[in-house]
Amino acid sequence: MNRYGYSIFCDDIRNEVGGKLSFVGCYNAVMFVPQSFPFVLPKFCVHLHILSPAHQPFRSILARCYAPTLSDPIASEPIEAPDEAVQGRIIEEMGTVEKVPRFIVAAASLIFTPLEILAPGLISVRALVDDDPEELKIGSLRVVSK
Repeated sequence: MNRYGYSIFCDDIRNEVGGKLSFVGCYNAVMFVPQSFPFVLPKFCVHLHILSPAHQPFRSILARCYAPTLSDPIASEPIEAPDEAVQGRIIEEMGTVEKVPRFIVAAASLIFTPLEILAPGLISVRALVDDDPEELKIGSLRVVSK
């Protein structure tokens, strides 16, 4: 089992009663921009999850978001992971279910107000986890003009 992750790309993320999140205006695989580039979105949000096998707890996580044509990230945010003792206690509390892999999940939201997109291409989300020098791919959204 390896670490992996996924991202939800949307126009807004709202906190609801009971700790729930609502994702408004979710994009599928492609964002269609109605104008020529550069294009400015008043608000753009990414909610990401990173999953790690229970036997491999997180020590550090740095989430990064890249925009088309830019080599440097437009956001680089640390995600606070519980210390290893807390993660171990969470795994113990799960109990054992045969043949069901157990994972520790870290989640975060990145909110851009506004977001300028200079050219068509990919908005990509990546993460540096622990001491691994290779970025973990967490998702991407293709941006094209209509």
